[in-house]
Amino acid sequence: MVGEKVKFHLMMSAKDAHYVGGLVNGARIVQVWGDVGTELMVRVDGDISLFLGYEEINFTAPVYVGDFMEYHGWIEKVGNTSYKCHFEAWKVACQLDRTDADMSGVATPGTAATALVPPVLCGTGVGSLYIAKKDQRGETDPAFVHEHVSSK
Repeated sequence: MVGEKVKFHLMMSAKDAHYVGGLVNGARIVQVWGDVGTELMVRVDGDISLFLGYEEINFTAPVYVGDFMEYHGWIEKVGNTSYKCHFEAWKVACQLDRTDADMSGVATPGTAATALVPPVLCGTGVGSLYIAKKDQRGETDPAFVHEHVSSK
């Protein structure tokens, strides 16, 4: 690993629901990894970068509205202009699946939630980002010191 991990926290809201039952589309995880990758590039070379693509994406557990997610990203390899990064999506808390009937008899969503100990791994990915040589400014965060190596 080059430098430190970037961590990003987000609660899945109703706007993230894509399927019946409040299931969140896996593409939402990938979208957030894009933001994590951008933060990594800003920290390591002072540029927002371009995302070249993913070599691998695996979804390992479902994500639902009300889940609290923690997204991790770190750089594994630095080339002349490319950065190979690993990503993880962890469910760290979730709303309990319950409804309570108020005095009118109408079911209302509960607000109870629980932390998941240990957290649940919901996805992993490997992707590459690009910063042109002319746009590289060197590390902007001392925790991300690196030396560029030749890509062959």
